[in-house]
Amino acid sequence: MPFQLVYYSQQDPKWKSDLLGFGDPGDTIGYVGCALSSVAMLLSGHGFAETPKSLNEKLKGVGGFAGAGIRWSAVTQLYPQVTLQSFIPCATSDAPLAQIDAALAAGQPAIVMVDNSPAAGLQTHWMLLYARKGDDYLMLDPWPYQTDVTKETLLMPRYSQGRALQRSIMHVILYQNAAADGIIALPDGSNTTPPPPAPSGSLARVKAEVVWGLNVRSSIDTSSPANILEVAPAGTQLTLLEADGWNRVGAVNQWVRVRTPAGKEGYAAAWYLEKVLPAPVPTPPPVPEPESVPPTPQPEPQPEPVPTPGDDTPTRLRVVVKSSAKVYDRASTRGKVVSRQAAGAVLSCIETPDVARPKVGVKGQWLNVRYATAKRGYIQAELVELK
Repeated sequence: MPFQLVYYSQQDPKWKSDLLGFGDPGDTIGYVGCALSSVAMLLSGHGFAETPKSLNEKLKGVGGFAGAGIRWSAVTQLYPQVTLQSFIPCATSDAPLAQIDAALAAGQPAIVMVDNSPAAGLQTHWMLLYARKGDDYLMLDPWPYQTDVTKETLLMPRYSQGRALQRSIMHVILYQNAAADGIIALPDGSNTTPPPPAPSGSLARVKAEVVWGLNVRSSIDTSSPANILEVAPAGTQLTLLEADGWNRVGAVNQWVRVRTPAGKEGYAAAWYLEKVLPAPVPTPPPVPEPESVPPTPQPEPQPEPVPTPGDDTPTRLRVVVKSSAKVYDRASTRGKVVSRQAAGAVLSCIETPDVARPKVGVKGQWLNVRYATAKRGYIQAELVELK
């Protein structure tokens, strides 16, 4: 069915006073619940009825918060059909408008972050984009601004602060609902046009330099090997299963859904893949006289390389404990203390570097770390610094 516009305000009295996730007192949905409200609008638009209140409770039940910060990948634990495709910080670079446009064209609205104030510093605010309009995007803003979904609300007049569109968006979160039909219902009663089907037999190849093999996972969560379905050796050709998968092959921070030669279907890191162009139809060469055909030496058969399972991500981020700190079994000071780390202790972040680096040294953020061989836990990000 088409994506339907569903609006929720984080200021709604039915949930505005609820504590957000595992945050500190005062971290209410009404105060800092814009990201949660945007996810609730995304899920409800796809037909999975959730309010900010109900989603807050369900995400807490699966450890879906680091303090008051939402764990974006936890949404898939509640709705396996809705998978996190891209997590793209762009506060210091141009926003990937082409990727946002491709997602919208495929019927997949985008969650983005902007700076909601001209004051010094970054005042983060999240909202849901559902259509491109000229040099702007139509949005559902969880702050009370435009609650009538039959009217159009544009991002730029409120949040650009004189910047161009690609510099007004500071972070992009893209989910994919596997059951979506590629259509978004617009405020004027019309629908977007569904994307064309994926080209038959589109292939991508694991790059030769991926000598350890590429993990094909059931989800894009790289924090555990439990979701690895298969390790594809370098040179393996994978079938692309998404209409826009071809355009994402080779792109950093992108994932594509693939099928392996063994028939396993899952997600692979697009930046370790390269496109396989269709082979041209060969023209049969003229048949030479028998005596003019020299013998063709045959190469000795070479054994296939044995892949070594590795990680999908580049080098793990390492941090140093600034002063003695506790490691908990979950991202909350109410969790069980599983270790105490002395000042100067070096810890390895389980999360990918692009996820972990912005949280280092930030109050209210948590890092998922390895503190001993096979030992993992959560540490307050404000207590560590980059190594």
